[in-house]
Amino acid sequence: MLCVFPTLKVCLYTILIILLLSINLSIIASETDDDVTTLPPIYVTAEKIEKKPKNTLEGSTINMAVGSGGDPLRVLDLLPSVGVLNDFAGILSVRGGGPEDNLYYFDRLPLGYPYHLYGIVSTVNAEVIQKVEVYPGGYGAEFGSESQAVIDIYSRSRTEKTIGAKLNLNPVYSQAFIEGSIAKRGYYYVFGRRSNMGPLFDLLPSLLETESDTVVQVPRFWSYQGKGVYQINKTHRVEINAFGSDDSAIFRFGADEVSDSDLRGLFRSDNPFDSQGIHLYSEQEKKYRSVISLTRSFSRSELEYGEGYFYRNADSIYSLRGDLHYWIKNPITLLESGFVLSILPSNIISIGSRPLEEGDWDYNIRLKKDGEKIHTSISEKMQRLEGYSQLTKDIYSSSIVDIYSTFGIRGTYFNLIDTFSLQPRALIGMIFGPNMAGNPNLSLFPIDISLQYGNYAQNPQFYQLALGDKKYPISPSLAKHYVLVMEKRLTNETRVEVASYYKQLLDMISFDIDDRSYRNQRIGSVTGFEFSLEHQMGDVLRGWIAYSYTISKRQDTPYEKEREYMFSTPHVLSFNLNYTFHTLDIGAKWQYKSGVLYVPLDGREMYTNPFSKKESWLPIYGDPLRTDPYHRLDLRIHWTYSQFERFRAGFTFEIWNVYNRINSLQVRYNADFTKEVPIAQLPFVPFIALTFEF
Repeated sequence: MLCVFPTLKVCLYTILIILLLSINLSIIASETDDDVTTLPPIYVTAEKIEKKPKNTLEGSTINMAVGSGGDPLRVLDLLPSVGVLNDFAGILSVRGGGPEDNLYYFDRLPLGYPYHLYGIVSTVNAEVIQKVEVYPGGYGAEFGSESQAVIDIYSRSRTEKTIGAKLNLNPVYSQAFIEGSIAKRGYYYVFGRRSNMGPLFDLLPSLLETESDTVVQVPRFWSYQGKGVYQINKTHRVEINAFGSDDSAIFRFGADEVSDSDLRGLFRSDNPFDSQGIHLYSEQEKKYRSVISLTRSFSRSELEYGEGYFYRNADSIYSLRGDLHYWIKNPITLLESGFVLSILPSNIISIGSRPLEEGDWDYNIRLKKDGEKIHTSISEKMQRLEGYSQLTKDIYSSSIVDIYSTFGIRGTYFNLIDTFSLQPRALIGMIFGPNMAGNPNLSLFPIDISLQYGNYAQNPQFYQLALGDKKYPISPSLAKHYVLVMEKRLTNETRVEVASYYKQLLDMISFDIDDRSYRNQRIGSVTGFEFSLEHQMGDVLRGWIAYSYTISKRQDTPYEKEREYMFSTPHVLSFNLNYTFHTLDIGAKWQYKSGVLYVPLDGREMYTNPFSKKESWLPIYGDPLRTDPYHRLDLRIHWTYSQFERFRAGFTFEIWNVYNRINSLQVRYNADFTKEVPIAQLPFVPFIALTFEF
C-alpha cells in the first residue's frame, strides 16, 4: 500500500524548513529611453454580447494575495468552489471535480503540470502573469473535450522598459528574469529557475526526527519560459513562446511509507515536460479577431519503486489550432468558430504497475497475473480532430429587460477508439432593469441572471487503453453541467454573485481489480452552491467573502454503494482584506473548510502470499470519515521603504497560520495496522522577502 503522496514524509518537513528560512533577494535593473511612468492597470469590461461564464484574477490581485508568497496559482482558492487539496499539494478541485477534469493553458500552450514537487512553487513565473481566467463549468464550445474546468493563464505582451532584469535567490531555488522591448514594436522575456535544496536536506536529520537514509537523491527541479512578440502592422502580430520543466527525486521507502514489503525500497521519480508554439494574431476592432497556433508539447511520467515495479508514459502532442471571433452588426451578433487538429505519438512501458487512482484506498498500483508482473510495452500514433461553432447575440432589449444568449456545439473525433461525439453548450441570460446601470446608490436593479448548460466528453487516457486485460471496449466519459448564476452590483463599489450547479457524471473510466481491466463503470454527481461578495474602494481598500457548499459523490460499480469523492471539500468559507496606505500594503486572509476525507480501520487480518509464502497483515477498512475542520489565518505586510528616481526597495513579511492551528493532512497507519498515525499540515510559518529595483 502506497501513501497518498509518495514523497510526502520528507517533503513536508523540507517545505517547513524552507518556508522558515525563506528570504528572497531580488535585484532589478532597467534601462529606459525616458523616465517611465507607471500606469494604473486597465480593466477591460466586456459587453454582454461577449459574456463568458468565467472568473478572472488580475495580476494586481495575484501580487497582493495573502498567504501565497506571490505564487500565481496558489491564489486560485480565492475563488468560490475552487479548492486546493492541502497546504502542500497544488491539486485543484473545481466544483467537486478532480485533477483529471482540469485543463491548464499558458498563452495557448498546454501546461503539463502546474506545480513543482506537488506544490512547492508554480512551474510558471509570477513576474509576467497578466491575468488568470478560470472557467469552472458550464463554459461554451470554445474549449476542448478533455476537461470540465479550464484554467487559462495569460502573460503580458508589452513593457515600458527598454530592458529589465530580476534575480531571485532563496534557500529553495534561484531564478533569473529578463524582459525588454524590441524596437518599440515588440516585446520579449526570458526566465529560468533551478532548485538548490541540497543544504536544506543535509540539515534535516539534525533538526527533525527523520531517517538519515530516506533521501537518496535530493528532490530537484528546473523550469524555463520564453516569449517574443512582434507587431507586424496594425492588424497582425506574431508571438513565439516556449516553456519547460522537470522534477526528479530518489527516496528509500520503509514500512512508514509503504505497508507492502514488495513495494519497499528505492523510489525514483522523473517528470519532464516542455511546450513550444508560434501564434499569428489578427484583429480589427469590432469586426473580427482570429488566432492561428502551431504548437508542440512533450511530457513524460516515469516511476520506479520496490521490487522491480516500473511505469513510464511518454506523450507528444503536435497541434494546429485556429479560433475566429466575427461580429455581425445587424443585428449585433458574435460568431465564434474554430478547430484543433492533433497528432499524438505516445509510448507506455510498464512492469507490473499502473498510475494511482482516486477511490482506491489501498493504492494498489500492481498489475499481476498468476503472481507474475505483467509486462507492457506499446507505442501508438493517435489523431484527434475537434471543431466548434458558437453564436452569441442580444435577443431582446428594452428599458425593463435585456435578453442575450449563446448557443454552440463542439464535435470531436478520436481515432484510437473510432468515436465521434457532439457536445452542445448553451447560455441564456436576462438583465432586469438595464437602464439603472451605473446608479451609485444601493438598488435592486439591474440584476443579471443566466442559465448555463454544457455537455462534455472526456476521451480515455492512453494508459487506460494500453494497460490491463482488454476485455471491454472503452468509450469517452460524459458529464452534463447545469448552472444558474445571479450577478448584482449593489453599488459602484460592491458586487455580489450567487451560483448553484448540478453535474451528472456518466461512464467514467476506472480500474476493476477483479477483472484487471479498465471499464466505463463509474458514475457520479455533484450538487453545489456558491456565494461571493466583493467590495472595492479605488486602489485603497478591497475585501471579499466567498463561500461554497459542494456535495460530490461517486459510485465505483453498479454493485457498490455511493461514496464521497476523495478530493471534494463540502464547506469552504474565505475572508480576504487588502488595504493600501501610501507605501504600506496590509492584507489578511482567513479560511475555514471541511476536514480531510479518510478511511478508518475496522480491523486487520493475516494474509499469506501463495507464491512467496510470506505472511503480512491486511487492513479491514470501515466507512469513510472526515478529520476535524481546517481553518487558518494568514497576515501580510508589504512596505516600500525607499523610493527614488530609479531605485525602489521593498520589504514583505507574511505569517501563515497565525494562531498555529493543527490541521490534518492525512491519516496513516503503523506497519501492523493497529494504530492511526495523523499527519499535520503547515504550523506557524513566517515568510520574508526583500526586493531591490533600480
